[in-house]
Amino acid sequence: MELSNVVCTSCRQRKVKCDRHQPSCGFCKEIGTDCIYTHTQKKRGLRAGYVSSLEKRLEKLEEEVQALKSNQHDLRLAQATSPPSHSNHDPALFVTSPGALSHHSDRSGIELDLLSLPQGTLIDLCKAWFERYHPWFPILHKLSVLGEIQSIEPLNNSPLLLVLKAIVSVTLPHWSLSSPLSREERRKLSDNFREQIILQAISNLSLQSLQAVLIVTIIDYGAGKLSEFWNLVALCKRMGVQLGLRDLVANQGDNFNKVSTLPPRMLPIPTSLIEQEEKIRAYWMTEVLDSMSSLGAGWNLSLSRPENEAWFPCNETVWAFPENATAFSSFGDTEVSNAFSIYLNLVTHQLYQVHVFLQQSYDATSAVDRTQWQAQCVNIDEYLNKWRESELSTPILSLASADSTTILSAVTFNTAIIALYQRLALPPKGLGEVHGPWYHAIQRCLSACDEMSTIIRGITDADLENMSPHMIFCIFVAARFYIVHAKILSVEIPRSLDLLIYGLKTYGQRWYFAQRLVKVIYVAITEKQMPVGRSTLPVQFYDLQYSSLDIDHALSLWADEGLVAEG
Repeated sequence: MELSNVVCTSCRQRKVKCDRHQPSCGFCKEIGTDCIYTHTQKKRGLRAGYVSSLEKRLEKLEEEVQALKSNQHDLRLAQATSPPSHSNHDPALFVTSPGALSHHSDRSGIELDLLSLPQGTLIDLCKAWFERYHPWFPILHKLSVLGEIQSIEPLNNSPLLLVLKAIVSVTLPHWSLSSPLSREERRKLSDNFREQIILQAISNLSLQSLQAVLIVTIIDYGAGKLSEFWNLVALCKRMGVQLGLRDLVANQGDNFNKVSTLPPRMLPIPTSLIEQEEKIRAYWMTEVLDSMSSLGAGWNLSLSRPENEAWFPCNETVWAFPENATAFSSFGDTEVSNAFSIYLNLVTHQLYQVHVFLQQSYDATSAVDRTQWQAQCVNIDEYLNKWRESELSTPILSLASADSTTILSAVTFNTAIIALYQRLALPPKGLGEVHGPWYHAIQRCLSACDEMSTIIRGITDADLENMSPHMIFCIFVAARFYIVHAKILSVEIPRSLDLLIYGLKTYGQRWYFAQRLVKVIYVAITEKQMPVGRSTLPVQFYDLQYSSLDIDHALSLWADEGLVAEG
């Protein structure tokens, strides 16, 4: 069969491997679309003298850059020697050299807390937050935050100062537009702010402190520091208890400062609808982080039981209104569903059954236990699918145009199916001849992996990079099952794995966690034909009795050792 010298247009657009068969490649035949090969003409060479002219222009540009650096150095010296400013926004925080950064880090804690970014920069960073992070982390009221920045009142006295510092700590490392700071300086400043936020939140309990800690959990999760992340989530849960957030959500605050059938709490009721809604959202985001980050593991015994008559967040359209307009809207109306509330319901209510199921003891050598577990798996699977048909009915092929939270819900659902079945799909080492694989479980897991890869294929790179980093682990769970299933049963690795790897590599442009997991997957693919005992990866990677969360620490140590060896 004749082969083309180039890949076809359809495979190039979908980022899949093309076999280059003519007149139609295998992928185009499979999906029933026209296969078109476009041959580009060979580019003509450079005209005479073009390189010389480029060198002259480059020399001129280098001279201009040096002149700009000299002027900038003189400006920093002038700012350093000028008397302190009493304006709303002190530009001294936006230091531009490591020396200046260390100089400010040596200041007293109080003085450092009073520093703030230039107003234009702070507004840009907040807009970046609401554009890239808020769609899947909507715990703040956008108009209130932006209004606070543009207020004539000094930010040093603002109750949102800690929240703004958290926004800067998350957005600054990935923001370089017109920034005079280097990437390393932005990272150091972000880490500095993170430490300040945690210390201040511990010593000063407030809704804003809780919101700030919730926001900086994104930093730890994206960096793959799951231990630090879980510590912050535990802190958030304790802060929420002290603030009475569960009482507010579950009981509408009926026991606040008054006698009721519930234990009374000496807590103030929210003074505005915005405050009430932010408390509701802070509570649910804490529960989501706790449940989502431990999906598949059987050791998280601190999960809150679902509340059937609880207040859920209001519709996102209503949440975009200013304070005076929200008074005419119905907050806490569960009849007005939205993508965020559906996601909360999935993670905190529906998946609670998966958590409880995985927490049960299971004797892998017992045929009776195995039969009982299989029956429970099927029942929970059927229950989840009924919920999905009623609440998450968007067709898979249409998810590419859906909002980021709906996509996150679909990916999370499929991750839950894999977590539910994977321990029973392939028997533990030494029991293969006794029990054998459970092919129903294998098929359900493979279907979930295939569906996840289809979702990833439909999302643009820019949209995927701006989605929740919690999808990173979901993608890894599916990729791991593909690889382990193929290795244990000696079958080919599905081509859909390439899409999952591409998704992780796209995430890796912003989050180190994804970079680390891509390295694990590449090594596992390379060692597919190698016996498990000779693999350089931890042997637990190939044992589906361990969840991906259980082996994360071992994989982290393995990746760190690899970096040391490369260094």
